[in-house]
Amino acid sequence: MQTFSFPDPFAAKRPSSAFNTLLLLALMLLYPLVGAALFSLVAGELQLSELLSNPDSRLVPMLRTIQSLGQIVVLALPVLLLAAWHTRSKQPFSRNTLAFLGIRPHLNLGTAALAVTGIFLLQPLLYTITSLQDSYLWPSLGEAGAEVVRQRKAMEGLITALARVGSISEFFQVAFVLAVTPALCEELLFRGYIQQNYTRSMSSGNAVFWTGCVFAFFHLSAANLIPLALLGWYIGYIYSRTGNLAIPVVAHLMNNLAALLALMLGYDQDTASASQVHAFVVTPLWWLLVFVCLLLFVMVVRRFAAVQASAHNGV
Repeated sequence: MQTFSFPDPFAAKRPSSAFNTLLLLALMLLYPLVGAALFSLVAGELQLSELLSNPDSRLVPMLRTIQSLGQIVVLALPVLLLAAWHTRSKQPFSRNTLAFLGIRPHLNLGTAALAVTGIFLLQPLLYTITSLQDSYLWPSLGEAGAEVVRQRKAMEGLITALARVGSISEFFQVAFVLAVTPALCEELLFRGYIQQNYTRSMSSGNAVFWTGCVFAFFHLSAANLIPLALLGWYIGYIYSRTGNLAIPVVAHLMNNLAALLALMLGYDQDTASASQVHAFVVTPLWWLLVFVCLLLFVMVVRRFAAVQASAHNGV
């Protein structure tokens, strides 16, 4: 993977890859524990299955708050505090702290549009991978594969419960919880802190690769491991080209919003069976669509690289 690294004024202050790996392991252990503790505090003896079976439960808004609060407290806040410590700033929102994380005052809309276009062009491939896994991989693994599917369905049930809305104001609340908060908090951690710091002890390409891998594993979803890794590599690539965290945040946000809208629009419709989905995915027309989207994706990535190289060289 070819990447382009901007000069880093904080290179001497960045922690080693070993420190970052230990931090990731700690957060991966802490994140579900904090979520479970907050849910227990709010819901008491109520089981999550009971909550999901009652979509009108008053606890749903509280669960949304827990979701956002967990990401802010466990992901974003530690990153801001660590960045302030590395830069010896007294404030987590100081100019040096934000610069350490790649947060810059300007956003190039053209660059952001190219990044978002690439995200959408990847979707047919990601959908295909998921469908082929459902049709071939998980059934071949027996009980282990069945457990992977059960865990994914449980997660989908939770997200569906959180995404149910009854008004426009509630839609914005849900969008903040399921789209805005993950995009901001996860990009602060994975691209702003982890990937940037990995480049201190390895090449930019390796930093993108390993950050994308841990991004996928962090979500604790075996069913979505490959699609998440592909998304993580792409988002890491655009960050390595721009050095501006706003670009991956926008791309991540639009990906989340698209998934949320697709879930909402299909909520009251009968879902197709796995066999029907597979029958459609293996048709020549679908594979033609995948090929065309991948071809356009390569063109977008090349254009993105050319634009960034020209900007860096002052052309």
